[in-house]
Amino acid sequence: MTRQLPAGTCIRHAVNSVRNNIAYAFRISWPWYAVLIPLSFAMFGFAGLFSLGTSSMTPFFLAFLVLALISLVAFASIAVNWHRYILLDEMPKGREVFRLDDKTWRYFGNLLLILLILVGACLLVMLPLSILAASTNAAEFSVVLIALIILPIAGVLSLRLSVKLPAIALGRRDFLLKDAWSVTQANILPLFFIALFQIVFFFGFVLFMLLLQYTIGTASPALW
Repeated sequence: MTRQLPAGTCIRHAVNSVRNNIAYAFRISWPWYAVLIPLSFAMFGFAGLFSLGTSSMTPFFLAFLVLALISLVAFASIAVNWHRYILLDEMPKGREVFRLDDKTWRYFGNLLLILLILVGACLLVMLPLSILAASTNAAEFSVVLIALIILPIAGVLSLRLSVKLPAIALGRRDFLLKDAWSVTQANILPLFFIALFQIVFFFGFVLFMLLLQYTIGTASPALW
């Protein structure tokens, strides 16, 4: 039987792993960003040229879709290198930082599968809640309520299924999504608190950036 892990210990371990290896994380990620950033400017620039004189947003949508897929491949490549460094102390050399082997493609495919599962699960929860909200004429309140219900569920679901991803990075083919679901059964409550921590951290970061943008925008006229 899988033992229950303390949520606080898991959060501290995750934070410490990133903090103690931040230099390595930068090393394996900046080459991809050096490719993605100019590629993004180029693709949206071409999308703008193709949409000149029209009101069509199709070129921008296609550019966004292609960039999203390429970014997901880049994330998979970085993640595989990260897992193999943390778990095996393996460091990529030279062009290996642009890892595009079978592990990366399996990681990418499973990321897409997990995303589709999350979307499907969220729709199953959201649709009846939306119908109920529409019948009560409480749209504003219902949006907040639905978000409060769906976000933790999606967080726990993604954490449980994502346990398969490090196994992919290690080259294991015998550890499936059903195995990831099974081994995390005893840790639903800790995973809920971890998901809650991630959600609070994310919204805290967004709020900080909005406040920073507001402060800069307010101070800018005074600087002139």
